[in-house]
Amino acid sequence: MPFLFDQDKPFSTWNLQGLHGAPAILFENIESTHLYLHNHFQELHPGTLIVANSQTAGHGRHNRPWLSPVNKNLYFNLFIPLAGIQESYFSQITQIAAISLAQILKEYNIVVAVKWPNDLLWNQQKICGIISERFVFNKQSFLSLGIGLNVNTDPSDLENIGRPATSLKIITQKTINRSYLLQLFISKMGSALLKLKKEGFLPWKNEWLQMENFLGNKACVVEFGNSISGTIYNINDDGSLLFQKEDGEIITVYAGDLEI
Repeated sequence: MPFLFDQDKPFSTWNLQGLHGAPAILFENIESTHLYLHNHFQELHPGTLIVANSQTAGHGRHNRPWLSPVNKNLYFNLFIPLAGIQESYFSQITQIAAISLAQILKEYNIVVAVKWPNDLLWNQQKICGIISERFVFNKQSFLSLGIGLNVNTDPSDLENIGRPATSLKIITQKTINRSYLLQLFISKMGSALLKLKKEGFLPWKNEWLQMENFLGNKACVVEFGNSISGTIYNINDDGSLLFQKEDGEIITVYAGDLEI
C-alpha cells in the first residue's frame, strides 16, 4: 500500500493538523509533549496536537521512562475537548485510541494485540504506550491524550530498556512514514470521538472482542500496589475489566495494570 511504507519525511517538513482542523505545534526536541500540554493547556485551542521529534524526559504510566530517540518514533499529545461525551466514558478514551491505532495497523497487515486497558503488543512485545490526564478549565473538561509509538526504532535502540519491546520497522522490515501514520490516527480519532458521543463505548467493546485481546489468559492485576492472580474474563460495556480470581470470584477492575 502507498504512503505508509514511503520514505520517512524530515520532521521539519511535516504539515499536520489537530482534531477537526485545530492547530498542531511541533518541537524538534522537548522535555515531553505531555508535560508541555500540562503546563500550557489554558493557552491551547481545543483539539490542538503537540508533536516532538525527540524527548528528553518522555514517560509512560506510573512515570516509567519512555525511550524517545530523535527521528525514530511518534511522540505526541492530543488536547481533546470532552463536551458532549458522557463522563463515565472519559476514562475509556485511551482504550478507544489503542483500538483505533490497532485498526489502522491491521489495514496494512500489521496485527497487534490490545492488552487492557490500552497497551499495544506484538508477539508479547510492547509497541505503544498511552497515558492521559484530565483538566477542567472555565467549567469545561478536556483530556490530554499522550501516545508514544515505536515506529522506526532499530533493535539496538531497545537493548537496554529492561522490558520486551519492538517497533513497526522491526516487525515489517520497512521504514514507516511517521507523519502519514500520525495523520491517519488523528483523522480516525476525530471520527471515533464523534461516534463515542452518539453510541457510547459498546461499539468499541465489540471491536476489541474481535481483536487479539488475551481473553482467557492467566494474568495478574496490579492495583494500588496489590497484585491479584487469575484469568482475563471479559470487559464490561463501559470498558472496565472482568477478572476471574483464582478462587473463581469475578471482580470488576476499573483501573490498574494487567501483567500477562
